[in-house]
Amino acid sequence: MDAAKPVATPLAVNTKISRIGTQKIEDPTLYRSVCGALQYLHLTRPDIVVTVNKVCQFIQDPYIDHWELNKCILRYLKHTVQHGLVLQISSDISLHAYTDSDWAGSLDDRKSTSGYCIYFGNNLVSWSTRKQKTLSKSSMEAEYRGIAIATSELIWLQSLLK
Repeated sequence: MDAAKPVATPLAVNTKISRIGTQKIEDPTLYRSVCGALQYLHLTRPDIVVTVNKVCQFIQDPYIDHWELNKCILRYLKHTVQHGLVLQISSDISLHAYTDSDWAGSLDDRKSTSGYCIYFGNNLVSWSTRKQKTLSKSSMEAEYRGIAIATSELIWLQSLLK
């Protein structure tokens, strides 16, 4: 991947990928190894959380299509090696949360994916993205579930700060 062309995003917008691909990968151990490394890396790189979540969904039975997603993440990381979390001193001690949901984004089970990020002042202190446990009947329901997940994290952080 040293000579790979860099890309501007870890995953193209509106990319939908199925659990079943066109051709099985020859060495699933390599796929799992790269996914594991990306899982450790995403702890300090929230910009790749959603994409790493996506590739890890196929870790049991990877196809070439899934490997291409891994390579796209690696090409993005090569282009953004200077990115990371920066913590700054701030007099602002308020909590701010942002959420979003992708209604029925999974082609395999039609479950929605929700994500949130929580800032303490100017510093990102908590973030998550995960597939919702239940099916949502509308995009609004998916958004409400995402808000509920973020709210429970906010309440926990408030109790921690008290």
